[in-house]
Amino acid sequence: MNKSYKSVWNEALGTWIAASELASARGKASRSVVLKGIAAVALIAAAQAGHASTIGVGTGGAPGGSASCDTNNSATVGVGPNGISYGGTALVDGNGNWSTVAGCGANANNVTGATVYGANTTVTGDYGTAVGLGSIAGNLATAVGVQAQASGTSSSALGFNAVAAGSDSVALGVNASASADNSVALGAGSTTTADLSAAAYNPAGSRALVGVAKGEVSVGSAGNQRRVTNVAAGSASTDAVNVSQLKNEAGKSNNIGTSAAAAIGGGATYDALTGSISQPNYSVGGTTVNNVGDAVSNLDDRVTDNTKDIAKNATSIADVQNQISSGSIGLVQQDATTREITVGRNTDGTVMNVAGTAGNRTVTGVAAGAVNASSVDAINGGQLYANAGSVSKALGGGSTVNADGSISQPNYSVGGVTVNNVGDAVSNLDDRVTDNTKDIATNATGIADVQNQISSGSVGLVQQDATTREITVGRNTDGTVMNVAGTAGNRTVTGVAAGAVNASSVDAINGGQLYANADSVSKALGGGSMVNADGSISQPNYSVGGTTVHSVGEAVSNLDDRVTDNTKEITNLQGTLGDVGTQLSGAVQYDRNADGSMNFGSVTLGGSLSAGPVVLSNVANGVNQYDAVNYGQLSTLQNQVTDIRGQVSSLNAQMSDLPSSTTLGSSDSAVVNAEMPGTGAASTAVGAGGVASGNLATAIGANANAAGDNALAVGANAAATGANSTAIGTGSQATHSNSVALGQGSVTDRDDSVSVGSATQPRQITHVAAGTADTDAVNVGQMNSSVAQGVQQANSYTDQRFSQTNQAINDVAKNAYAGIAAAMAMPNMTPSGPGRTIVAAGGATYKGGSAAAVGATYRSRNNKWLVNSAVSVASTGDVGVRAQVGYEF
Repeated sequence: MNKSYKSVWNEALGTWIAASELASARGKASRSVVLKGIAAVALIAAAQAGHASTIGVGTGGAPGGSASCDTNNSATVGVGPNGISYGGTALVDGNGNWSTVAGCGANANNVTGATVYGANTTVTGDYGTAVGLGSIAGNLATAVGVQAQASGTSSSALGFNAVAAGSDSVALGVNASASADNSVALGAGSTTTADLSAAAYNPAGSRALVGVAKGEVSVGSAGNQRRVTNVAAGSASTDAVNVSQLKNEAGKSNNIGTSAAAAIGGGATYDALTGSISQPNYSVGGTTVNNVGDAVSNLDDRVTDNTKDIAKNATSIADVQNQISSGSIGLVQQDATTREITVGRNTDGTVMNVAGTAGNRTVTGVAAGAVNASSVDAINGGQLYANAGSVSKALGGGSTVNADGSISQPNYSVGGVTVNNVGDAVSNLDDRVTDNTKDIATNATGIADVQNQISSGSVGLVQQDATTREITVGRNTDGTVMNVAGTAGNRTVTGVAAGAVNASSVDAINGGQLYANADSVSKALGGGSMVNADGSISQPNYSVGGTTVHSVGEAVSNLDDRVTDNTKEITNLQGTLGDVGTQLSGAVQYDRNADGSMNFGSVTLGGSLSAGPVVLSNVANGVNQYDAVNYGQLSTLQNQVTDIRGQVSSLNAQMSDLPSSTTLGSSDSAVVNAEMPGTGAASTAVGAGGVASGNLATAIGANANAAGDNALAVGANAAATGANSTAIGTGSQATHSNSVALGQGSVTDRDDSVSVGSATQPRQITHVAAGTADTDAVNVGQMNSSVAQGVQQANSYTDQRFSQTNQAINDVAKNAYAGIAAAMAMPNMTPSGPGRTIVAAGGATYKGGSAAAVGATYRSRNNKWLVNSAVSVASTGDVGVRAQVGYEF
């Protein structure tokens, strides 16, 4: 600085400016004097509106340069409390074409088109702009705010200590740093440190990504990340995506995982957080297994055992089948030649009673009997219905068969009279009925004969013992199958008494027993389970853990998992509580109030084990408002305070004779306005009505409000009221701590966030390069690639598991079919007489499975022993062996 200048405080600019030492002080300048100076500057500026100019501002100085400025010369103006100095010696700080310089120590370095406002501000390159104490701007760069630095070409730094070092970079907010070219640091403390040469994250691997990173936009720093809010849904490949888009894609992926888990069954669940499917729990053969392979192996072993059991029972079944098929004994017999079945043909008695101890039995499979006056044939339900239908048709008169088989009354018109019963109409048909009665009587003898044969019960496959009254079927014949089907199809066996229910029972079970069993099972299951009309049991509905399941296995698995988790958590808590109890006596604790309760606002270090103060060592540097500071920080602060005290003492001596303030303004308030208050410590306010009331705050624009500490508000009516907040754009509102509102009308709604719109007017973030770090933004291209990969992996996993399951089931079925064929192929023929042996071979197929077998049967000479053995080989290569011994007495 020249020896003819000194520093004075400018209240309007909120900074120190250069003032001429030749100016005399007559106490504090009145407001009228200040405004006169402003008016004079405005007049001079108007006179030079058509010329390139350099303006230097000082106190009583005489800036150098020609008064009539053109493109080849400089014209300077000095403004101070004593009036206007036009012409004279040039200011050191005010040289350079097309430049404007104001402030103590402001330096444009003789570059072209510089704008320099504020004490110790510097512009080092052409067309640079520096506004604010200690700010520095390079070529085509803009630095606004105390100590703001825009050293990169065409860079911009706005806010206290903001640094834009990269070319075409932008740093917005207190301590924001944009060090990389073509990068943006948005918000207080934000930094640009990404490695743009690193490959972008590509979850799909081979999928091509859209957008190459030419720069970086950072809204925070490591350990100080922010959310970007009010982001509209992206559409282009390089647009940013919002949470709703990710949730939508995550929902699709979750649906695939959930459906795969449901297909696996066994309580398998899909974890949306990890993308994994939990192990199922299958209960097979009384054992719980946790994968399809083990379940299939278990089923295979049991099917193999069943095949062996089937083979063992083959001979017994064949014996029963032969006995039933022969029809040579019992009350019910079938003639080998005529195939006529008779019931009780050789026994007396006139009644055949099929009722049992449980009540009457329904006789089904009854063929249509003869219908005439002398017929004693049983009539089936079909005949009755047909008869009722034929009767209703024969009756006419609108008579129909009702649902219960009854016939509705007819309406006859007989002799001009309407009658509604057969009796009235029968009188006209008496002769025909009499003839029918005679015909029925003719058949009476034949029916009686059939009745006697059936009632005797002495012959046939079904017989009834005359003494015990026990009815047997095929007792004296061999064979293992009783088939009641006829040429018309299967028959229902009714009138079946309740059989014994135990492990060794071979009694038949009736429908009532099955229903009672199903009913008891449904009641035991609970959950709304009931017996369906077909005898099956409906699935229960259990609500466990907020989830509805439909089987006991799923419910037990759910409860078991939760109980296991609870047990682990309880064990961990018990261990933690034990550790806490052990360590609590030596821990730092809150003070207690007089009533013994905790005082959560006070901690006293020392206590009963220490008689004096306590030293806290290894304390890190405090960074937040309520953090502890260490000795090093206090020492540094003490040195700074000592230095400031010396400077303040020197300045007090110099300012004793100077006015308390100097204001600077132009006629249209384009750059600095005399009415803008910068009331915060080291704050900067530029624009009509702008307010920078926060410490180290910067407000630029009409009515801009930077009320938060370290806040930056840029744009008309922009407001940055939160601590470390940044609001850029007309009407933007950053009201939360460490938040950024970017763009006209943008509004923040939470701390540590970046908003590019509002709840009703979101914006898309476009041209977003593919992110590489965990906290980088991702673009639509990356999201689509990631979702496609997740869907592909889920589909591949599901297809693989289903393929494995189907293969395992097919293997079990193949083995089972071959085992059944092996049992069927084993020959079971009986020698014709004592002492004879029969050797036989057999073959069988069953649902694609096949087998071949050989066997031999020997009857003893005393005709009482039978010895049988057989060997079968199935198409799967399995070998079965059977051996039987029987004794007849």
